[in-house]
Amino acid sequence: MAHLIKLEDYISRYQFDLHRYPSQFSRMKKERWYYVKSEWEQAQHPSLPMEEAVEDEDLSEKGESIWSQAIERLKGWRRSASEEDELESSLAYTGSEVSPKSLEQVKQEFLDELYKSQLRWASSSLLEESSLHPQYRADKWLRFFCQRIPDNYFLLYKPVLFMKKAPIELDIILISPTEIICMTMLEGSELSVFEASSDKFWIEYVDKTRKKRVSPLISLGRMSRVLKAILDEAELSYPIRKVVLSPSSMIDHKLQGTKFDLVDRRNFDAWHQRLRKHPSPLKHQQMKVTAAILSYCHTVSREVEKEEDEQFIDEQLN
Repeated sequence: MAHLIKLEDYISRYQFDLHRYPSQFSRMKKERWYYVKSEWEQAQHPSLPMEEAVEDEDLSEKGESIWSQAIERLKGWRRSASEEDELESSLAYTGSEVSPKSLEQVKQEFLDELYKSQLRWASSSLLEESSLHPQYRADKWLRFFCQRIPDNYFLLYKPVLFMKKAPIELDIILISPTEIICMTMLEGSELSVFEASSDKFWIEYVDKTRKKRVSPLISLGRMSRVLKAILDEAELSYPIRKVVLSPSSMIDHKLQGTKFDLVDRRNFDAWHQRLRKHPSPLKHQQMKVTAAILSYCHTVSREVEKEEDEQFIDEQLN
């Protein structure tokens, strides 16, 4: 799961300690999955000892102490009553109401629970919080990037940067261990065909109609210029890739010598798999570049009310 480090102009705990929270979230994900997987395995084979039931090549670790460490940390997590009820419900695979869910269903429910945590981490810190718009709980593409991109990527989703005393709204930014990927979504129906051009407008052909759409290259150009200026100011060098994403439609591309990638429904899966298979872990240069960009991010937040302090402190420390 990609680290959602900035969402619009919301406060983000990643802004305060970029080195701590990525490893903390990855560890939390690994340990919670270990617990959920063992519960599911135990429900399938009640007579099988817990330690033998769990075999996961992706999220478990070798070593005799892993199980005891996971249990102790789970016991140490303190949550509000509603969070506790939600988590207990998602973990309830044993007892009188044994669910016949498949492992894939269990994994998806697990990812959905973690998605709530990602949204909370991207809209709160120890002492401040921002008002999370309800639309993000159901945002299809935010959920996709959070759940389907590995955790060696940093995600900024529609961030607001403050440049030259003015806020600038950007689209989607993924920071990988080797490059910055600027993305603009080009939404259309399954029947849409977009005619790409170097003009201010692209043409969308759908249902025998012809519609003008503002060229996504305008947004991509602005994003790359802003990020290039930030990198230059910080004396950093990092490749910037520009991508137009149209997962549901087709793009008729006849431009020559362009410096952007067009990803439509014909090559979206292959593009996604290339991202997922990036072999490199988080890199020092990637962290420096990300920190430089975060330093320009605009933030709107409020102080946490006193009665909420204890809950936020618990979430921050665990």
